[in-house]
Amino acid sequence: MSYDVDGYMERLYAKNKSEFDIGEIGGKEGFERFSERMGRAYVSCLGEMPQHCPLDAHIVSETPCEGYTRLKIEYTVDGGFRAPAYVLVPDGISEKSPAVVALAGHGYGVADIVGLTESGEEKQPEKDPGYQKNFAAELAKRGCVVAAPELFGFGELMLEPKQGHPAEGSSCYMLTTQLFMYGKTMAGIRVWQAQRMFEYLGARADVDPGRIGSMGISGGGLVSSFFAAYNKNVKACVVSGYFCTFKHSIMGLHHCIDNFVPGFLKYGEMAELFALIAPRPLLMESGTKDTIFPIEAVKSSYAKLAALYGRLGAKDNIDIDIFEGEHQISGAKAYDFLAERL
Repeated sequence: MSYDVDGYMERLYAKNKSEFDIGEIGGKEGFERFSERMGRAYVSCLGEMPQHCPLDAHIVSETPCEGYTRLKIEYTVDGGFRAPAYVLVPDGISEKSPAVVALAGHGYGVADIVGLTESGEEKQPEKDPGYQKNFAAELAKRGCVVAAPELFGFGELMLEPKQGHPAEGSSCYMLTTQLFMYGKTMAGIRVWQAQRMFEYLGARADVDPGRIGSMGISGGGLVSSFFAAYNKNVKACVVSGYFCTFKHSIMGLHHCIDNFVPGFLKYGEMAELFALIAPRPLLMESGTKDTIFPIEAVKSSYAKLAALYGRLGAKDNIDIDIFEGEHQISGAKAYDFLAERL
């Protein structure tokens, strides 16, 4: 006997009346009201955020690379909890430069986007750049100072193996479910890590604090977009392999639990979240063969968001790179986009 669980979930979505719909925003005045109210609602969904504390960043190691120097640093996330990050500094910069907070997706951690193998050796990018294509290193080669934090639950920030913790490639499940019990979310913790990197970059003598952007892919694309929505001083944002609709991606297919933000759908769909970045420069990358972020839903969500940018007189500030490929960094537009907008 079938009890139509699928139908029940479809009806829940159909009956859900989100508080905000960017298709109903007519112009700048209406957008300002939306941005203020939606911004408050969005931050409430992130849960209790860490308290601000001294960053206390210091350098752990320094490695010369081709075109840049790779620093490994440690910094304080919250209440004595310290975490690692990589900072890539282009060679020969002599004035305040643009900067990017680079945010890795699922895999073996931040090392993957700064040109290192899982064992910490230098990668041979021509052999296997991986789906993240060493994008933090690529940004540094183009003159951006890059701060790339190890995100909570990945790489060096995984739980220690013990009974009851399954051997997986991340600690997302255990950490996310425990954070829920405290009224926190994984998205909130990772957004806070991005905020800490923003503060670090803004305090560097070689960075122009008014020209700091963000870029991330997959789970890092979530953080890049959520962070740019959280911090209005993020100058420009690139999101690869994440923008879609919640219904057709996060809710429609099997995704890591770290993607879920309780209660958000009461306020809007993914386009409403990304609208909090408007009218600032925003670029999305989406592969036509990305099976976890279906391309038709990407296109429909983008059309809605691009229309809002148009009504705000900022149509030149939004773009999308739809490329033939799977779930991966493209880079065909992204690097130039950030270089120009920052």
